[in-house]
Amino acid sequence: MQPLTPRFNPASKNGLAATDARNVPAAWAPQPESAANELQLRTLWQTLWRRRVPFLITFLSFVIIVTIMTVLQPKSYTTTVKMIAGNPDSGTAATQNNQTTELSVLNALVLQNGGQSPETFAELLHEVPVANAVIQKLHMTTTPEQLLGHVMARPVTNTPILALAVSWSDPVLSAKIANEFADAFINRERELISHQADSAVTFLQQQLPAAEERMRQAQDALAEYQRVTGIANLNAQVESSVKSLADLDAHEQAQEIDEKQATAQLASVQEQLSSTPATIQGQQSISANPVAAQLQSQVAQATVDLNEARSRYTDNHPTVVAANARLTELKRELAQQPSTVVSGTDSVPNPIAQQLLSERDHLQAMISSAQSQIVGLQAQRDRAEQGIRSLPVEAQRISQLERAAQNSQDVYQTLNHKYQDAMIARTTALSGITVTQYADPSSFTKSPSLSLNVSIGMLLGLLLGITTALGMEFFDDRMRTEEEARERTGLPVLATIPQLDTQSEKNAPWIESATIESFFELVTQLRYSSEHPPHIVTVTSPQQGDGKSTIAINIAISMASLNAKVLIIDSDLRRPTIHTKLGLVNDIGLSDVLVGVIPLDEAIRSTGHENVWAITGGMRPPNPVALLQSESFDRVLALARERFDFVILDAPALGPIVDGLIAGMKSDGTVLVISASNTDGKTTQNAISKLRSVPSLNVLGIVLNHVKIEEQSSSDYYLGSGQTMTLPSFAKK
Repeated sequence: MQPLTPRFNPASKNGLAATDARNVPAAWAPQPESAANELQLRTLWQTLWRRRVPFLITFLSFVIIVTIMTVLQPKSYTTTVKMIAGNPDSGTAATQNNQTTELSVLNALVLQNGGQSPETFAELLHEVPVANAVIQKLHMTTTPEQLLGHVMARPVTNTPILALAVSWSDPVLSAKIANEFADAFINRERELISHQADSAVTFLQQQLPAAEERMRQAQDALAEYQRVTGIANLNAQVESSVKSLADLDAHEQAQEIDEKQATAQLASVQEQLSSTPATIQGQQSISANPVAAQLQSQVAQATVDLNEARSRYTDNHPTVVAANARLTELKRELAQQPSTVVSGTDSVPNPIAQQLLSERDHLQAMISSAQSQIVGLQAQRDRAEQGIRSLPVEAQRISQLERAAQNSQDVYQTLNHKYQDAMIARTTALSGITVTQYADPSSFTKSPSLSLNVSIGMLLGLLLGITTALGMEFFDDRMRTEEEARERTGLPVLATIPQLDTQSEKNAPWIESATIESFFELVTQLRYSSEHPPHIVTVTSPQQGDGKSTIAINIAISMASLNAKVLIIDSDLRRPTIHTKLGLVNDIGLSDVLVGVIPLDEAIRSTGHENVWAITGGMRPPNPVALLQSESFDRVLALARERFDFVILDAPALGPIVDGLIAGMKSDGTVLVISASNTDGKTTQNAISKLRSVPSLNVLGIVLNHVKIEEQSSSDYYLGSGQTMTLPSFAKK
């Protein structure tokens, strides 16, 4: 008998015979871009629906974890105080309005303070002295470093506004800390200015009483001499000479005062400079973490190694286990690495140190200038005194007393004026920071925010769920559709058998009807696809559990329903199952016939299905391969061919044994049963390779079993809603 030759072209891409392009149906023609996009979306939706359980588990698990972590995480309340950097009443504005003091050092300091940027103030806000002042004011038990960890100062872009935010577990305390930080910083800025006047005030407080006493004594001495001599005034020329000499004395005294005051202030500035750092931390440079980049490269290589190992070995092989463990460890290390690191930190000059250095240079210049002016004034005074010496004794004495009185009065007035300026500068010193809005305990932002985190968690969970579903689909090597099975195996798909067992009472009738239709399609493919249909068909599978025995029984029942006499033989002598599915007793069977214990007629039994007989496996022999290769098995098949229209051999799975190959060689054709829900592509390819390694073995095609049908198929249109086909009951186990 001529065996059935499968009608497919192995050389073609999808295993089908080449077709004339002119005869290609319109549905197979290239689709427009919109149709292609619609097809992709439909495919994505089908994938998500098929993987809806892991998708929902991933999505809900992530959202629940985010919610629980948000609820359990301690709450942090952030309040903000807003300040403006640069005092409008200081600096240039003051200079333009001539509102400067006679203390040039203070004027220069105010001008510099008004020119500081918000970025500078933001950096100065994180100084330890400011934090210490807040801790002392609020009687806190934390350290300055810990407190500064809760404080963030940032300038608002393109504005002089500075925002100081404090995060704390209590909104009231958070607002208090923020407000105290602002006040402490403003006071520190004021102290920086007023401290420059402290040394001048101290010096002037020491000099004023003595100057006042000298002025009183000089005035008393002049009055007493005038009373004794009876000379009240000098002539105009002498008066002019005396006044000129008195002015020189006053200028010399003023320069001496300026020199002493500048010297006192210089000592204070140098003391501050010794405890002030010259630079502070500036902008940080952020770059990609090189360790993370290296780990990403190692993860990619480990993924390639794992995929290569899986293509060669099973998942339980030590090589695959080791590769998987290495990939997991690399991913764990990568997750612990930050994406960016601080590659460098710029050091910028400390603005306070710059101010002190400028003041030091200015004071040193003042001292040098005062000393040089004193020398010049002393020379002018010596020349003026020569003219006074030519006057009468009484006139000389009066001129001396008037000079002393005038000089002491000028010195006192100068000291008093400088003292008033210094006191005003110290008590009304302006800071370069002005608070525009204090922190309000009722106006806070809470973190973490449950609504925000849950919303973000839902979005990320949705993406993670989609990624999980697509990842499972990508790594799932099973063949779930007829097109996929045909394309990947290069063999024709004889039929797709739906999942027989179902929990849905609504869909059970039409799924069973579709299953019956699928078996009739399979029988039609086997019986009418060739002029010489196969009489003996072997049914095998890549592995146990693919449903080959159930398929073999239902093929026999379907053929018998078309008025054919069918014999099903359980050739799986290692683990026979036909008797269990047909409800027969396996006391005698094929093995007993092959060893000659019983004749063939005694082994053939009725199955309870019309025109269907069966030979069970019988007792398990010690060497099943030898029995299947024996001439006895050939004689059994020859007799079965003569007495029955069709003979179905239920062969063992094509795993590590060759029983299925032997049965296939002794039949007219072999049907390979693949489980869409169980068999992976690698196992299927190994089984097909074994079948093709035997030239005399004729592979008829594939039966795709356990196909999940999500929607009612179009065959229900022909069956009618709620109807089932009136046929002998099929095996469902």
